[in-house]
Amino acid sequence: MSKDDVRSPVNLKLESLTDLARMLLGSSAQRDRMPSMLYFEHEGKHVFGTMISHHGYYELYGLPLWIYTVTDEAPAGNFLSYSSREKEEIEFVNVPQSEPLKFYLAIIRLADKIEILDI
Repeated sequence: MSKDDVRSPVNLKLESLTDLARMLLGSSAQRDRMPSMLYFEHEGKHVFGTMISHHGYYELYGLPLWIYTVTDEAPAGNFLSYSSREKEEIEFVNVPQSEPLKFYLAIIRLADKIEILDI
């Protein structure tokens, strides 16, 4: 299968990394694995995101979505720590800890932008 045979997913750009973390952690309750996000550099910016399929989209078998945000800073760790205790906070860490009410997203670094993405 060539790149021309694969259509690009629908882009859903979020306002911030906090919004992406909130969305991934909220949807992870439906899965049995730790959520992760993809990361790559593109045109001098830092892109964090995930690809999902919105099942049952009208007559289609699923609508592919690329959900992402763009920042000016590279990740300063291998995981993004998220907490909503007292106030919502995110920070990059190298190793997840077993702290109550803290959730972690693994950051998967890609060598290049995924070819089928149209961003």
